[in-house]
Amino acid sequence: MKLSDHIGLEERDIISFVGAGGKTTMIFKLAEELRRNNKVLVTTTTKIYRPSEEKYDFICTNKKKLSKYVDMKESGIYILGLGINKENKILGLSEKELEELAPHFDYVLIEADGAKEKQLKGWNESEPVIYEKTTKTVGIIDIQSLGMVINEDKVHRSKIFCIITGAEEEDTVKFEHLLKLIIHPKGLFKGALGKRILYINKVEEPTHLTLAEQLVKEVNSKNKKLLNRVFIGSLKTNTYF
Repeated sequence: MKLSDHIGLEERDIISFVGAGGKTTMIFKLAEELRRNNKVLVTTTTKIYRPSEEKYDFICTNKKKLSKYVDMKESGIYILGLGINKENKILGLSEKELEELAPHFDYVLIEADGAKEKQLKGWNESEPVIYEKTTKTVGIIDIQSLGMVINEDKVHRSKIFCIITGAEEEDTVKFEHLLKLIIHPKGLFKGALGKRILYINKVEEPTHLTLAEQLVKEVNSKNKKLLNRVFIGSLKTNTYF
């Protein structure tokens, strides 16, 4: 099965991706599946690093020129943003720009929060930034974060992560911390819109699979109504369950 099948992709989906440990990779893998026969918008409501050229067909980071992509019919991956900062990051689209652009694409894939390339994160009051017409929110958890030391070098906004999960700084990430991160109202699915999909990434060994399956079971036992769909696997090996 393709990644799009596991996500349960539906026509004209607008998908917001949140969490840490695979967001950008998943977005571009999904976009690649859709690239040949669809007009796919890949963007952010925060900031993302400018991707390498082979990952897109069209790119625009000039606000004044965005409107020309409305009438284009060519299939492919379109990277659109409002500019590029000193870190070579593309500045995200606002609600207004998304309202104008999204209806003219077959699929819209949005990176809705940042994690500074760390394996876990906590969310401040302004995060994530979920576009109001999102049809699916995909939350990503890194199973290999278990046992990792909790500090700002490893966890983005580690203090907030500790508040959400009940962990302590310099503690190690435990199973119960990931569980709380998923089910907490200010955790992974904070502000989620549309169908809520959990993806557990980096399941690359039998022990990872056992832990991931146990985590899903515990999430469902705590809140049966939280998730509409769950899948686990490895974006690195393109293996999904």
